[in-house]
Amino acid sequence: MLSFESGICIIPHPDKAARGGEDGYFFNDDLHALAVADGVGSWAFMGVDPGIYARKLMRLTEQAILTGERNPVNVLRQAYDGNKERGTSTACVALLNEGQLHSVNLGDSGYIIIRDGQVFYSRKVTIHSFNFPLQLGEGSSDVPEDGTREKHELLTGDIIVMGTDGLWDNLFEDHVAELTAVEPDVEKLAGLIAEQACFAGGDAERKTPWSGAALGGKPDDITVIAVRIVAAG
Repeated sequence: MLSFESGICIIPHPDKAARGGEDGYFFNDDLHALAVADGVGSWAFMGVDPGIYARKLMRLTEQAILTGERNPVNVLRQAYDGNKERGTSTACVALLNEGQLHSVNLGDSGYIIIRDGQVFYSRKVTIHSFNFPLQLGEGSSDVPEDGTREKHELLTGDIIVMGTDGLWDNLFEDHVAELTAVEPDVEKLAGLIAEQACFAGGDAERKTPWSGAALGGKPDDITVIAVRIVAAG
């Protein structure tokens, strides 16, 4: 049997820090589950805090898992159906079921799996167009079943790094894998990855996934969950 050791770090965008940023998250080692959500920032122009929908989606995700549901699509469906807040959000949910990681990713958050210091699985995103991810909520036709579904056999020592796009727009996956070799403690690892993403987001001279052929990062809310797969005690 396999289990989780998890750590998290959240760095809100400075302009959004007073209200806690616009990301939501959930992780629980005992439930072998983790999830992130990224509230769509354009709602702020309509006087709606985008973080409220994202955080409610994650609270409802936790509740669905606590009832015993282990299918991530069904979990996200229950959370989506129960969320009556205004707003929209991307979402990624993953659960460890008897040695297999089952996940759904809707939008441009997501996770990678690192094995023996190398990227074993790369993030799969679902987007309508550049900077327009699939999203759940008011006015969107996207639904949980539209997300990318994955299933992976995990091994002891594998590392999962899940994050919102504030991570993935600013750090390449290979660089994230390199950081896992620097810091063995998952709580500190999550912090190191988030700090590196934050630094890259503010660097106008850096090549990032966001900049493509140009240069420059993307300042954003950053949520990082790092998980090491261990043998159950």
